[in-house]
Amino acid sequence: MPNTIRILLPIIPDSFKDVYFKGIISVSDDHTVTVYITKYTTDITLISEKQIKWDNIIYGYCGNDLSKNVLASRFPNFLLIQRNKMLTINRLILNGKKIDPKSSCILMLYEYDSIKDSQAIGDTTDDYFMKLVQLIQDEHGVSKRSEFTPKSNKLHWLSASMFLQHVYNYWILIDWLKCSITRGKKISVKQGNLIVAIAMDIIIGYLILQLLSQDKKEISVLLMGILEKLINSLYSLLKWLMGAPVGLKLNNAFNKMLGKYFSYHVQLWWIFLDVSGEKLDVILHIYHYIGYLGFTFQTALISDLICIATFHSYCIYVYAARLFNIQISGLIALLRLFVGRKYNPLRGGIDSCEYTNQELFVGTVAFTILLLLLPTTALYYIVFTLFRVLSLVVQYLLAKLIYMVQTLPLYVVSLWLTSSPKVTGNILIEVINQESNSPLILRIKLLNKSIPQLVKIFQPPVEVPKQVEWTNLLSNVLVGKQIV
Repeated sequence: MPNTIRILLPIIPDSFKDVYFKGIISVSDDHTVTVYITKYTTDITLISEKQIKWDNIIYGYCGNDLSKNVLASRFPNFLLIQRNKMLTINRLILNGKKIDPKSSCILMLYEYDSIKDSQAIGDTTDDYFMKLVQLIQDEHGVSKRSEFTPKSNKLHWLSASMFLQHVYNYWILIDWLKCSITRGKKISVKQGNLIVAIAMDIIIGYLILQLLSQDKKEISVLLMGILEKLINSLYSLLKWLMGAPVGLKLNNAFNKMLGKYFSYHVQLWWIFLDVSGEKLDVILHIYHYIGYLGFTFQTALISDLICIATFHSYCIYVYAARLFNIQISGLIALLRLFVGRKYNPLRGGIDSCEYTNQELFVGTVAFTILLLLLPTTALYYIVFTLFRVLSLVVQYLLAKLIYMVQTLPLYVVSLWLTSSPKVTGNILIEVINQESNSPLILRIKLLNKSIPQLVKIFQPPVEVPKQVEWTNLLSNVLVGKQIV
């Protein structure tokens, strides 16, 4: 005798007078029996057809014709439910034994169509309910969610260009969309959300192109003017650093050498931009045609153009970071010399060491030189590190903008506003009847999930921008390690 018998029965429309159903019996480890009624019809052929002799198959009848009791003798598992004002379990047979429904049965009514159509039901603590969902959706050929594996691995050299990364990720998305639609033979909510997001991406890109549909020469002149102002501002900054910035007294000779060296690189870069400016009209034409692919393609291309336009400041940052790192590493090594320590690369640790007076003298002179030159190097390093961090933040914001456009939840929100059964997933159990002489009758309702939950569930496989690790970034800045 089982401890509890849980019967999950679909809510049968009132227009159906005589209903025949079929289900599956499952027994859990705690001897709780769950009866899943997953198929019902008004056609008696459901229980008249040649029966499959499986111990876990149950047949039954729901209606007011109690003469259907004679059917129970044909089946080892049978359920007879009488329909009056309230559903009543008239007869229950499991494995050929008659069960008293008043003592151990719980009748749970559920909305069949809601479970069949829902795509937002996730894993719950109720294992029996998830099995019911699986049985119903498998019966209707609803494909299970499966992870998508790209056909090719991402190439490392693509990380140098946001536009190339975006083209690759876009190709992966289209491949996923094609494969998932082919596998499921229909468009699910997740796929529909991506299709609507792509459509909005193209529309926004087209509108921006219409706003910028002026003379290409005027735009190229405007862009070259902006670049010239940036170069002149950088020249002015270097000239200011070569003086006495904020009253700091720097090493004059070393300061002027660094200033002239960096100014030479800026001049070389300006010559390159001036020469390539003649081809700016071609670049604008390319941007115009690429822009029809969508706003995200425009944003990725703008990010690459910003990187190209600020390449000179990146070069100065690399030189300054390398010089600062050499000086910091040298000072740390010389500090160990003063306390009789040295780094052992074989053991990867610090060992004791005795130094001669000549070694200590040379170390003291070297430490003094590096320490006196450090403020000058640190000034250039701090200024151009700020430029580098600003550039990385702009690139991150542009990547985040692309991600937001590709994951726009317009389709999901529209389904939520119209209370579509596709976005139901929260379970609510109501008590309908709790009389002492009758089995407990419950009703399972599916309610809409919240928009944040739906966005997370139906998010397409779009690559999430790598988060800025501020702690790691700060530690790299303090020791002069290059920020990639």
